[in-house]
This record gives sequence, structure tokens and C-alpha cells, in this order.
Amino acid sequence: MTALPKNILPLTNIRRERVLPILGHVVARRLQKVTPTNVIVEANLKPEFILLDVAEGLNVSPRRADELLQRQEGDELAQGDVIAGPVGLFQRVIRAPFPGVIRIAGEGKILFEKASQAYELQAGLEGTVTSIIPERGAVIETRGVLIQGVWGNQKVTYGVMNPLSQLLDREVQQDQIDISHRGSIVAGGFCTDPEVLESAQAAPIKGLILGSMSSSLIPTARKMAYPIVVIDGFGKRPMNRAAAKLLTTNQERNVSLNAQRYDPYQGNYPEITITLPVSEGVGFPPEAEDFTAGQDVYVTSGPAAGQTGSIQRVLGEKYTFPSGIKAWGAEVSLKSGNTLVIPLANMRVLNQ
Repeated sequence: MTALPKNILPLTNIRRERVLPILGHVVARRLQKVTPTNVIVEANLKPEFILLDVAEGLNVSPRRADELLQRQEGDELAQGDVIAGPVGLFQRVIRAPFPGVIRIAGEGKILFEKASQAYELQAGLEGTVTSIIPERGAVIETRGVLIQGVWGNQKVTYGVMNPLSQLLDREVQQDQIDISHRGSIVAGGFCTDPEVLESAQAAPIKGLILGSMSSSLIPTARKMAYPIVVIDGFGKRPMNRAAAKLLTTNQERNVSLNAQRYDPYQGNYPEITITLPVSEGVGFPPEAEDFTAGQDVYVTSGPAAGQTGSIQRVLGEKYTFPSGIKAWGAEVSLKSGNTLVIPLANMRVLNQ
């Protein structure tokens, strides 16, 4: 069974391809230094079109209508700008019905695209643009700390990190986040109270990193103006020790927070990155591989969720778990001291 990775790395090369699924206008340039909120590419994700019959509007033939055009394909117009004419006794004209762009013109007709707010794809991390993907996006690289989470509210930010404690193993209380955290990225253990998120917005903070969060807070978290990244899952789990150590030892450094949608099969994770001044001698994180003995793993669900350990052996046949389900599993020695048989589907290979 293929083992998907979970990266909690103190130092690694990080390369991210930031692209749109449709054609757009790339505004980044090669070798540009970017922060997470810098715009890489712009595009109109929901274009609206209207077909203007110029010939009918001017009461002329299609050929004559084309002769009366004052604008060409690609011209940007404001509302009311003259497109064609004047003609006739009353000097009839065709005007732009709203701001937009002429996409096609000819045979007495015009395909007009209504102007709308462009979608802006942000860089998502601090780094350098190493290559441009024409009309789609760019590749960005950096070196430093990489921590991947499991949930994000799809926002991006960049700022100085301020952990609430050294272990990040306790519930975040409403009175812990105040004006002293204004403009910083806050890291905490777990959260179950929606008023904590509201208080954080009132401060206001720039971002929030949690080990876990009550699933009932998802609707509230999505409404917050700041990014929220959950590293370990939902419930009342303290943050795993590997991630907590990296966050606390990098206190007051600039942190990139990309709370993008979790899709491990596409290689997309909510991510925390911290760029470090390292020039060479650093490799990229390992790709997906098969489960084998000796691997460090992170347990994503089940009774041992949120714990880390090491695979002692991968079982050669399906194992019947207490639930009655038969599945491929492995014998795992957990850091807590227990050894359990855990389904392979409930684990990620931990790169740390």
C-alpha cells in the first residue's frame, strides 16, 4: 500500500507549483522574491458574455456594420463608450452596455465580455520564483522549516509567530489572546470555544496554528478573516511534539501560513513554512513510498490518533481489528511506549 507522507521537517528544500486551472495573466517574474500574499497570476474564473448585433442595432448590413466599427478585438471599454457608428439621420451608435472587453468582432456582431473582479492566486509561501508557467502560474522555491497540516480555512498570510506556550499541549483560552498578539501569528494546542476565534479576530491576529480543533468550529473558522491551520485533526488533541518543537524553537521568526484545502492525493496540504538562511546541502522531502519496517509514522485516526511511532513490521495478511473490519495493518511502536496493530490507511509516513 502506498504511504502518503506527512512532513514535519526542520530543514528542507521546498518547491511549490502555483497554477490556476484556467488561462490567466501571470504577473510574477522569474527570480522575483515573493511573500505568501504576493499575487502570482490573475484570471476571471466566471466570465460573462453578451452578443451585440451591431448590424441590427444600426439597421445596416453586416458588411456595413463592420465598416462602422470604432473598436477592435481586445479593446477595453468603459460603460457608454461608442463601439460602432454613427450612422443615419439620427446618428445612431452602439455603446458598451457595461465595462468590459471586445473578444470577437465581425460579420455585423460583437462578442463582449463583461468586466469582473479578477481572481488573484497568491504565492502561498516566502521564496523565489524559479520559473514561469505561461498563462497559468509559477514555480516558487525556498529552504527552511516545513510543517504540513490536515485542515485550513483557505486563507494566506505572513508574519511573526508567537506561540502561547512551550509545549502547545493545552486548550487555548479566550483570555490568552489579547492586544499583545496584535498582528502576529499565534500557535496553540487545541481549541473548542468559538469565542476564542472571535477574540483572536478582534485583537486582531494575522493567523492561528492549532494542534487540533473541535469539528463544530469549522463554520466559524471559515468565516474568520485570518488563516487557520490545524496540524493534527479534530478533537482535543495536543499538538504533536515534533511540530510543537519546531514552532516554539522558531519563535519570533517570520512564518508563511497557507491554509489551503487539504488534498493529499494532489499533494496539497495546509502548510506552515519558515524560510531559513541556508544556501546549499539541503534536499527535497521524500515522495510517496510503500510502508516498510523502520519507518517513522504519524497516526491520523483511531484510538492512537495524533501519536507518532515506528513500524516494527508490516503484516503479511489482512488483520481483523476489534471493529470486525479486516484491513492491511502494521505493528507500530508508539512514542508513548505502547505497541499496537494499526491499519495502514490510518497512518502517514512521518518525515522529520
